[in-house]
Amino acid sequence: MSKYFFIIVFLLTFLYSTGYTLKGGINYTVQSARVESFDNIKLQINIAKYKKFANDKNYNKNLILINKKTQNYKDRYITSYSDGDYTICYKSNIKNSYHYNQNGELIGISITQGKGFPSKRITYDSSGNFDSVTLDVSKSEQFIFDKNKKLVAHWIGKNCYNEQGELIMTRE
Repeated sequence: MSKYFFIIVFLLTFLYSTGYTLKGGINYTVQSARVESFDNIKLQINIAKYKKFANDKNYNKNLILINKKTQNYKDRYITSYSDGDYTICYKSNIKNSYHYNQNGELIGISITQGKGFPSKRITYDSSGNFDSVTLDVSKSEQFIFDKNKKLVAHWIGKNCYNEQGELIMTRE
């Protein structure tokens, strides 16, 4: 009897395991996102390497594009935020993005590690010191932690929430 039971279980397991492909992603809690985010990051970069990005060389044009809600322009992607800051990512090197204040002054550089999802973007301030890390879980969800490992933002789609789940910012 037990011999037949094991054969039936084996056949059912084999049939079901070869017949279906699992689909889905990894779900992250704040704690699991925190652990993943802080694994293998540098605490400082040589900022001299990024000197030419200290001021937005296309500041006037980018302001016009931001006002027109243009996100994809010739050689760059533009993301604007409700507080007036914006980010430029050049198509020639999409691993790096440059964060500017509303006056076009560099306030941070993000360097992407990994391909696809999950991946992380490590942000350094304008002096090259580690500032924060973003874990991109999917195209529409990101966790952002400060250098002290505190959750400062959880983006879901175009909305950004704080640690208490309150809406704090939007992006276009």
